[in-house]
Order: sequence, then structure tokens, then C-alpha cells
Amino acid sequence: MTRLSLLKKHSVIPAVAALFLALTLSACSTTEEAADATADVATDVADTTADVASDAYDAVTDAAGTAWNSVADLFDDDADADAAALIRPTSGNSAQGTVKFYESDDGLRATVSLRDALPGPHGFHIHQNPSCANDAQAAGGHWDPHNTNDHGSPDENLSDRHAGDLGNVEVSADGTVETTIMVPTYDPAEHDLDDLAVVLHSGRDDLETDPAGDAGNRMACGVIMARE
Repeated sequence: MTRLSLLKKHSVIPAVAALFLALTLSACSTTEEAADATADVATDVADTTADVASDAYDAVTDAAGTAWNSVADLFDDDADADAAALIRPTSGNSAQGTVKFYESDDGLRATVSLRDALPGPHGFHIHQNPSCANDAQAAGGHWDPHNTNDHGSPDENLSDRHAGDLGNVEVSADGTVETTIMVPTYDPAEHDLDDLAVVLHSGRDDLETDPAGDAGNRMACGVIMARE
């Protein structure tokens, strides 16, 4: 091998080594940058998720109103309500809310506020026992102080139907209800709403079929308490 060839050979080795080192450092730099970029993306995703969760909570709070802890809270907020109930879901369901009752010479007015319910019509009734135990089965049958043993519409005379037959509430597409039910045949001097329960059913009340209008399972329940 000539001296010139040997010189070329030995000069190539450092050049290759330098190139390898440069590539290695570049790869490390790229890896660090990628790691930093990934960390930044993860942080952005976490922040976005937190914002979405916060916005969702605010939306639910706005839709449902104040989160009531007791019937006493309802009475404190509404001095005109004569009776009220906090409605909570039974197992496997999510509907919840409140109902407030107002008694007058014109009959009974019930204001119903619900959220997280399935859209569509649902039977809404007053039941005879002040308990929602056992997925509302403990509430018993419909409140029937006149022992009519007949299911009907809230427009019918109380002597011809259960006093607890309040008909249906219509749940909107977003799962909420804000409605008022009028029972003109109700006489506050003759009836007492205390120590009863209100039940939301899974299906539509046909206002006819005994004993509960073929309204389906009990989705939510609340014990009615009268103002002291």
C-alpha cells in the first residue's frame, strides 16, 4: 500500500466517526424534542379534558338549578310550597329532580323539575307509602284515599280514580322536564299530602289501565313531606 493510500485510509476513519457522532447527537436531539412535544401535547389534552369536564358540570348545574340537599332547602327557597319531594333514581336509572305542591281553592298544582331522564312521556304518580326503599317498591300502590281501586286521569273526579293519578310528564330531548300539573278536583281540606311518595315510571301512562296505567317500571322516587 502506498503512503498516499494509507493516508487516505486513515483520514476517512475520523470523518466517518465524526459523521456517526453527528448523526447520534442529532437523533438524541430529535428524541428529546419529540419527548418535549409529546409532553406538551399530553399537557394540552389534560387541560382540554379538565375544561370540558368543567363546562359539562356547569351545563348540568345550569340545567338542573340548585343541588338541593333536603326538602327543607326547597321550603327555604319557596315560601309558597305546601309540600315537596326530592326525586332520586332507582337502580340502573338516572332521572332526578324535585316536585313542589301548592294547595288552593282551585285545587292542587304540582311543579315538576327533572333532569337525566329518558326522553318521552312518563307516568308520574303519588303513591301511598312514604318510602322509596327496594327501588321504590316500598312506595306501594297509587294513593287512593277514597278506595276507588280505579286508575284514571287527573282531570277526572277523585271519587272515580286514585287521588295519586297525576298523568304524564313529557321529558324533552335533553332529558329535562320543567312542567306544571293541575288537579282541579283536589280538595286540600279533605286530603293531606304528607307521608306519601311520588314515583316517575319508565313508560307512558295510558290513563286507563289498572292499577297504574301500564306505565312500566319505577325509574325514580321521592318521599313527599308537608311544610311544618
